[in-house]
Amino acid sequence: MFRLEATVIACAVVAQFLSALLALRLIGLTKRSVAWLAIAAAITLMAFRRLESLASLLSGNPASKPDLLFEVNGLAISMLMLAGVYLIRPIFLALSRSEVRQRETASKLAVLAEEQKRLIADLQHALGSIRTLKGMLPICSSCKKIRDDEGYWNQIEAYVSEHSEAEFTHGICPDCLRKLYPDVEQEAGER
Repeated sequence: MFRLEATVIACAVVAQFLSALLALRLIGLTKRSVAWLAIAAAITLMAFRRLESLASLLSGNPASKPDLLFEVNGLAISMLMLAGVYLIRPIFLALSRSEVRQRETASKLAVLAEEQKRLIADLQHALGSIRTLKGMLPICSSCKKIRDDEGYWNQIEAYVSEHSEAEFTHGICPDCLRKLYPDVEQEAGER
């Protein structure tokens, strides 16, 4: 019975020291040094308390005979503590990766927001420079003058130039050339 109790206590001490080491490893991952130092210190102190029981048992002191049920309970608690500290690491790893992704996404969003501002400014500038003719324009079917909002008749070139950014240059179409200058067309055909 003595050997079983010593083995149980020794296993509990090993589990507690491993738990303390794992808690210390979580400092770098979580950046919470005070919290994990406190947890590691508490677990280490518990391990030293268990070591004291083991030393007393190994020294053969009959007055300090440990209760087997109490020691098994201590071992179970130590194993659960070890499992808890070990199994919590992936959660913190996932949180750490998530924070990195979140920072990257925020950075990308900031770049996209700046691009969006630039595009909106470009569109506003373009809209500001566009002048369009809208609605129905009354036009004379004979001379092609356009009636403005005040009732005056204007040459189509003057009206369009005044109400848009279009500029006119003059030329003559082939039909009008034949009609107005038949001599010029004949000379061009003889060449």
